Amino acid sequence: MTAPRRWPGRSPRSAPSAAHERAVLRLTAPSAPLPDFSGFHPAFADDGQSTPEGDVRRAFYLSYDDSFCEYLSPDEVQQRVDNGEPVVSTTFVTPYPPGFPVLVPGQLFSDQILSFMRSLDTPEVHGFRADLGYRVYTGKALEIAAEARRPSPSEAG
Repeated sequence: MTAPRRWPGRSPRSAPSAAHERAVLRLTAPSAPLPDFSGFHPAFADDGQSTPEGDVRRAFYLSYDDSFCEYLSPDEVQQRVDNGEPVVSTTFVTPYPPGFPVLVPGQLFSDQILSFMRSLDTPEVHGFRADLGYRVYTGKALEIAAEARRPSPSEAG
């Protein structure tokens, strides 16, 4: 068996091993607690239910039409939430780690969700583009989705 290689002037804790230790710590350190589910936008919520259930499938497929979607930076989302405007995710937003969706299609953004996302130190967030932001529904898309939920006069009658 050969002795480990020694490099003059370098400590046993070399730069690669220190980087490896930082990566392991980042992946194994506990993250902030997941935020509570904020709820679905009324256009995607189940009618007459006392539960927070909604129609994820309909919300997901509505986003296939790019004209119904826009990208907002985290600051723009926060500003709209602060102004009481509904901001609705078009897709799953899943940070890794921890690997659990924070937002699902049709779900409203909340202060708690935005705070959680800001607290993360994670290299990968599916459903968020650092160059563009979060993909959300336009106001027109939410109007169309809400209108589609209303029963026609023949159904109501």
